[in-house]
Amino acid sequence: MTSVGTLWQYPVKSMQGEEVEQILLTATGVAGDRAYGFLDVDTGRLVSAKRPKRFGALLNCRARFVAPPTGDESTAVEVTFPDGSVVRSDADDGAELTRRVSELLGREVRLISTAPEGLALDELVPELEELGESALSALQAEAPDSDGHRFLQIPVAMAAPGTLLDLAALHVLATSTLKRLAAAHPGGDWDPRRMRPNFLIDDGDDPGDEDDWLGCDVHIGEQAVVHIVGPTPRCVMTTLPQPGLGKDNDILRTVARLNLKEMGALGQFACAGSYAEVVTPGVVRRGDSIRFARVQPRKGALAATIDMMTAALAGGK
Repeated sequence: MTSVGTLWQYPVKSMQGEEVEQILLTATGVAGDRAYGFLDVDTGRLVSAKRPKRFGALLNCRARFVAPPTGDESTAVEVTFPDGSVVRSDADDGAELTRRVSELLGREVRLISTAPEGLALDELVPELEELGESALSALQAEAPDSDGHRFLQIPVAMAAPGTLLDLAALHVLATSTLKRLAAAHPGGDWDPRRMRPNFLIDDGDDPGDEDDWLGCDVHIGEQAVVHIVGPTPRCVMTTLPQPGLGKDNDILRTVARLNLKEMGALGQFACAGSYAEVVTPGVVRRGDSIRFARVQPRKGALAATIDMMTAALAGGK
């Protein structure tokens, strides 16, 4: 039986999340997902480990909610720093947490829980020949920095307005996808934490292909329904070190070799997992049964965003 495997919440952008027994799906995604983040005061960009040399140290911090989030308001979190010390977001209105993160990164940052209009983040363009170059990177890549690295300036949460998510409301991943990738790179550690999904779809007894799920409604347990919209492009985050996982550039190379997807005018991307939108909110529990239903593609926020980006790129040619 296909079912829900492990579940994760990520209270703070680019920090380690917490594995939980259940999550609450709201109309805008997992309650509390990326509820907090940090703004880099100097650049005005969202702090993200996608710029690893500057912000990768955040992955060494672990964040957890002090109470289950309800989605109605930001729930306080506690952050465990690499030295083992713990700081809560509701202590001194977040002043101590902000100070400690600024100290960790060596840059002045500000704690935020909503996205200012026009907020963007920097994403490293990996120099891997397996990836080639997408039309998006050709148009948006900035001039190389002093180390020769190029970065894309990515608008935050284009398909989940007002949040601190990267793009879409929900990210799901199949256990069979991880197994297929592991078979191609057996020396790698394919811990799902590298991919940062909201939940794993455990299809171990009946492995399929995640591409077959595109355009399907996924009925989870007794109530929740999500719609699979498109594949999830992978980035440098999959290769970065974090507690228990070493740096491994071959992770992204393997994804590109096996799952290079053509996304229209946007070009080719190394993909693993799927982006989804919430159709019917509800509680999702570990072990819940999953049923797929083919439906007419739903034109939600993510699909509309992809269409908009494609049209903009096509119009610029």
